[in-house]
Amino acid sequence: MRTKKRLFLVLSLLVATLLIVQCGGAATPAPAKTTPASEELTSATSAPTEAATAATSAGLGTIKVGTEAAFPPFESKDANGNIVGFDIDLMTAIGKEAGFTPQFIDTPFDGIFVAVQSGQFDAVISAATITQERAQVVDFSDPYFDAGLAVAVREGAPYKTPDDLQGKKIGVQLGTTGDKTATEKYGEANVRRYDDALLAFQALIAGDVEAVVNDLPVTQAYIASNPNAKIVLMSGMLTSEQYGIAVSKKRPELLAAINKGLAAVKANGTYDALYKKWIIAAQPAAAETPAATPEAAASGTPQAAVAPCQGASNLKSIEAVDDYTVKLTLCNPDPAIPYKMAFNAMAFQSPANLEKYGGGGDLVSHPVGTGPYMLSEWVRDDHIKLVANPDYWGTKAKTPNLIMRPITESAARFLELQAGTVDIINNLGPDDFATAKADPNVQVLDRPAFNVGYLWFNRDMKPFDNESVRQAVGMCLDREALVKAFYPPSSQVADQFMPPGLFGFTQGMTWYPRDTAKAKQMLADAGYPNGLDVTLSLRDTARAYFPEPAKIAEAIQAQLKECNVNAKLNVVESGTFLDEAAAGKYEMGMLGWLGDYADPTNWLDFHFMGTGAGKQFGEPFPDIVALLQDAGRTADQAKRQADYDKVNELIKQHVPMVPIAYGGSAMAASKAIEGLVASPLNSEVYSLVSKQGADTIVYAKAGEASSLDCSDETDGESFEVCNQITEGLLGFKPGTTEVIPVLAEKYESNDDATVWTFHLRQGVKFTDGTPFNAQAVVTNIERQWDPQNPLHKGRTGEFYYFVTFFGGFKGQ
Repeated sequence: MRTKKRLFLVLSLLVATLLIVQCGGAATPAPAKTTPASEELTSATSAPTEAATAATSAGLGTIKVGTEAAFPPFESKDANGNIVGFDIDLMTAIGKEAGFTPQFIDTPFDGIFVAVQSGQFDAVISAATITQERAQVVDFSDPYFDAGLAVAVREGAPYKTPDDLQGKKIGVQLGTTGDKTATEKYGEANVRRYDDALLAFQALIAGDVEAVVNDLPVTQAYIASNPNAKIVLMSGMLTSEQYGIAVSKKRPELLAAINKGLAAVKANGTYDALYKKWIIAAQPAAAETPAATPEAAASGTPQAAVAPCQGASNLKSIEAVDDYTVKLTLCNPDPAIPYKMAFNAMAFQSPANLEKYGGGGDLVSHPVGTGPYMLSEWVRDDHIKLVANPDYWGTKAKTPNLIMRPITESAARFLELQAGTVDIINNLGPDDFATAKADPNVQVLDRPAFNVGYLWFNRDMKPFDNESVRQAVGMCLDREALVKAFYPPSSQVADQFMPPGLFGFTQGMTWYPRDTAKAKQMLADAGYPNGLDVTLSLRDTARAYFPEPAKIAEAIQAQLKECNVNAKLNVVESGTFLDEAAAGKYEMGMLGWLGDYADPTNWLDFHFMGTGAGKQFGEPFPDIVALLQDAGRTADQAKRQADYDKVNELIKQHVPMVPIAYGGSAMAASKAIEGLVASPLNSEVYSLVSKQGADTIVYAKAGEASSLDCSDETDGESFEVCNQITEGLLGFKPGTTEVIPVLAEKYESNDDATVWTFHLRQGVKFTDGTPFNAQAVVTNIERQWDPQNPLHKGRTGEFYYFVTFFGGFKGQ
């Protein structure tokens, strides 16, 4: 998992705030001030698409204007796919005054200023902060909007001003001006960094942090879209940042015209009208219903729901065919549905319990499922106690009581295991492997790797535009030596992008062996007899796929030297690195992937179709893309596997990357524990676990759960609890990524994987005694899908995985 959560934040803000949200700031922006570069919300997946173009006007004619249509209320797409927003209307008004017509082009924010410099665009308007760094690449107009950094806290918090937060935990989005400013103001030790703003706000709701520092418009958008989150803005701003229009330094006449037009729209009242339309708070009714047009949003007029298959959602309908049959109909084929339906976010709670808590509020701590355990007690930051479900439909829990304790430090977990105060621990620390394996009272359970670390090449940049060069450099790596030196014992040398055991993996296929002599000859034949000088970029952020990235990079550097490839190491801050990698700014780099679910669509499609990974690898390979598209349009698993076998061979041939390792991890347990199977998905089944003579098992988990309403959750610490309480139609066989029937006895799809029918297990009851049936399935899915459903609340209202799996909400 690398950029997915940031992409979801953009999507969720878009679908939840198309009608525009409460945004503040002065109607007339303050004078420009120099501030550090801000990492605006970006989507590395959207391919540039041109918006409808107005007729050419006099003067400068039509100019190309880059914008990322994923930052409401400034720029986003409406239900019809039109680019709309404050920035769009403002630039159009400026053009009318200055004598040009803007042609808006939707493009990822990453690299947008370089695109202006290179002439791809004449200008950019995309809620871009004016900074000294950016001003070295482009010229900026006079500022047109005062953004600034705001501080959000929980409703009822005792803090009155930002200064009251000294010594408290502060949440920020990694790599933003909020990150930098919060670190300077509150100290490194008090800052908690998250991959995107959504996760920071969720941490605030959960009580993991006391405040969030972020851009004012984004913060206000989140608050307005999530009234149940009970988040409020603190009075006072930390900084004042101005947005400006970027123009190529080769177009001074255009810059002058834009400044002239901006002054005109401010003077004639157009700016104030647009500000009122897009920025001032919408009517409450509008905040609950998607707007058909920007005008409807501003007026509070609700929109009729978008027709099925005309909006973002791939779900066309969910229906109870009879009491024990459910039919899921999609707009487009999706052969990965079984994997998605096996994920715990698609598990079910008692409809009666959902109704009891109104779909939110205290539901987060009162789950009612059909699983082998029930929640008995939750003392936050101390323990969760589960008790066996006496009426469980399947094999009943072998141990009556399961206690889960959050212990964040791996060393502390291991010490408690040695002391006998806990029976099982998660994520054994790398430094404790040897001691654990030598302890006669401890068993180590290696967790199958569900990730890959790799070295990648950008084929749009020399010398890696040459396939032979990519192959040669790949042959220089001693991957076995890297894994042996820097990875835990359960790790494996990677031969393919996807790990073994995952559908789509090609049995028997191996990567090129190390051959420095052949690599040198191939480089010479490619025109590099004296070797290469290259830059290897990386982030010094530990992950399972790169547990010691800096040391691994140095080892790769030394290995490449043996092939006359001189690699300069370029260590980049994590957030900037991910953005710039997706923008195609690096010729070679180190990165990895943590799988979300066990289907190639989550691995191969994301990286090699030019979607999720953006321009990281350069232009996608047409032969790979064609096969991936073909595999994604059929439910014939044999045909899909044949396509993926070809894709894996083509990846080896084209070498967009070199797979290095599948990074391992492990659990540890008392030798008295029986039946524990470590899961590659961190979804262990504790009902199978027992300890001789004990009626209670104590498990030390790596952190506290955020919520036990896991339909609206992204936190792995929550899912491992929910996995014991709630069940879905399908699940994963313990210790594997293999899908198995659970609450559905069987299922099938039509030939094109657009209609999925599930035949439910009969006689199952929720732990509140109510029956599990087709209507319960429909109620749970409708709750997530339909934002107008009164149960569509959850902890945050985001329902992240549903949107990820199905593309969006009903009617949007």
